[in-house]
Amino acid sequence: MSDKPQIISVDGIVAGRDKEPYVRLLKDGEPFAQMTIAQAQKVALDILVMASRSEADAMLVRFFENELTAPKEAILAMLMEFRLFRFALDSAKAEGSHHDPDTGAIL
Repeated sequence: MSDKPQIISVDGIVAGRDKEPYVRLLKDGEPFAQMTIAQAQKVALDILVMASRSEADAMLVRFFENELTAPKEAILAMLMEFRLFRFALDSAKAEGSHHDPDTGAIL
C-alpha cells in the first residue's frame, strides 16, 4: 500500500441507458460507487451527521482530559456511555417517540 494519501471525490452523471441522474464516488479518479440521487442524499446527510458527532465526541474527550484531568479509562467509559445514550435518543426519534418536557423521559 502506498504512503500517498488517497483522494475521494464526487461527480454527477446522466446515465446513457436510462437517462437518469446518478452520483459517482471516485477514489484517485477511478469510480468505485454509483448511487441514485436519493441514495447520495442519504449518504451526504450521514457524512454530515457523523462529522458533527465526531467533532462533539472529540470536544468531550478534550474537556474531560484537559479541564477535569480525568483518567483515560474513565474518559473512554464516559464516551461509550454517551454514545449509547445518543443511540437511544436516535432510536426513540426514529420511532416517533417524544420526551416529557418536565422529566425528559422518553414517552
